[in-house]
Amino acid sequence: MASNSPPLIQTLTPERWLGLSMDFIEAGYTGLFVKNGKVVRKSQPGRHFSFALPVLEKCQLILVDTKIRNLDIISQGDFLSRDQYLINISLTVFYQVVDPKRVAIELSDPIAALTSAIKDSLGIAVGQMRVEQLINQGRIHVRQYLLDNTELSYNLGFSLEDVRIGDISFPQTRGVIRQVEGMSAREEAEHEAALKMQIAEAARPIIPPPPIQQVNIISGEKPNTNNPTLGNIIEGNKLATPGELPPQTKLPRQTLAPTIIADNAQTALARLVHHSSGAIFPLSATPCTIGREPSNTIVLDDGLSSRNHARIIRQQDTQGKIRYQIIDIGSSNGTFVNGQRLVANQPSLLTSGNIIRIGNQEWRFEAE
Repeated sequence: MASNSPPLIQTLTPERWLGLSMDFIEAGYTGLFVKNGKVVRKSQPGRHFSFALPVLEKCQLILVDTKIRNLDIISQGDFLSRDQYLINISLTVFYQVVDPKRVAIELSDPIAALTSAIKDSLGIAVGQMRVEQLINQGRIHVRQYLLDNTELSYNLGFSLEDVRIGDISFPQTRGVIRQVEGMSAREEAEHEAALKMQIAEAARPIIPPPPIQQVNIISGEKPNTNNPTLGNIIEGNKLATPGELPPQTKLPRQTLAPTIIADNAQTALARLVHHSSGAIFPLSATPCTIGREPSNTIVLDDGLSSRNHARIIRQQDTQGKIRYQIIDIGSSNGTFVNGQRLVANQPSLLTSGNIIRIGNQEWRFEAE
């Protein structure tokens, strides 16, 4: 909003003589006469008289600007396109107060509430289009969507009169990662350093030594038939492949966070089979946690995975049968079982053959 514009809301204490006051409301404003904290009258522009008992009644006159005003909104990677690109967008919204009482009395910060409502609508509009659509006709579609869907703003006491899209820019790299989860690159680096320090202070190694097996899961990669290590079966500290390989064969080192599999795989009653690589992850640890954080059981280098995304727990029912449940722990982009998104923090029973998808990664759940 322009810095030289008058405030949206002004609160005045009328001067009184023997309890009587005369107040003048300018054109383009609505007056709310408040007595002892309660709105007793709404006044239109013009001259108005009021009476209050001295000392006993505390009175205020709240002036609400009902002229058309403008609000500038500039985002920095707040929105995500349909094909998973972070979008920067700037726009100017022209709005008008239609419910002065709600705006002045019921909302603690009306401008912040209006900004949040507009950003919610922006997120939906941008999320429906791919980058190509945004480049070609993004301004037209976003503007029309905001003007056609004004319910959120209207419920707050505002009407949207017009929207001018200033700029839409597209970062070169794709993915959500830090911005959606509220962490900058520097904050994430500091968080990782603090985590390593905590592990060191606890006298625990950052990466457990053998016989723990380490596997990298690369976001969006297809199986590489030239890589003999893909399609391996991982159980404990033994790496078996469909051919005869020397015992000293190791997975190639990469600058990606490793997936750590517990060494007591022989006790597992179920497993996850990775869709693209065919790697097998025995569910020997409970809970088995999944996410980008290095402390998880399965660590993903996937931009659509949250730091702590989901967990799988093993339980025994009343008949003594082992059951497995998966829980989405409030991730940004959701956990899917057979194409259905799970409700956050609500356990979902897994049955053999279920397909689990987190970000770009898919597994098949198999149980004996």
